[in-house]
Amino acid sequence: MKQKILVGVQIFLATAIITTGITFANQAGSSEDPLVAKSYVDDKINQVLEVINSTVGSNNNSAGNNNVQPSGNSFKPVLVEVGQTIYGKEGTELILRSGKGNAVVPGAEGIANLTNGVEVKNKNTVNKNHLLIIPRDDGRGVKVTEKAWFLVKGDYEIK
Repeated sequence: MKQKILVGVQIFLATAIITTGITFANQAGSSEDPLVAKSYVDDKINQVLEVINSTVGSNNNSAGNNNVQPSGNSFKPVLVEVGQTIYGKEGTELILRSGKGNAVVPGAEGIANLTNGVEVKNKNTVNKNHLLIIPRDDGRGVKVTEKAWFLVKGDYEIK
């Protein structure tokens, strides 16, 4: 009789353990039952990577100008001689560290000076150590009047 009770308790415990294990194993959000299918996430990641690669590839191909210099995601020191102009592409950041220069702006709008929150208009003096952002790729830049060093982040060309 004791053996029958012991076998019954063992069967009950085994059934309870198996049922509990199955319940927790199928809980939403676990590695066995993710909230989103891995193939769906992988597909979306691949779509985003394709868009990024096509954008980067088209930017490199559309430049078509060997003078355009990419400076990457960090500031790069660039020396510009007197009489030369450094032109920034859309989104390029410039900081005049030494020397002197005047803004080159083909239209009515200027170059954004984020340090003091104003626009630098055509032929206005560019202040040292002020962060400038070129808003469009339309020929905006800085013409150097005294040999100058710039910190540049983004694409630029010197003419």
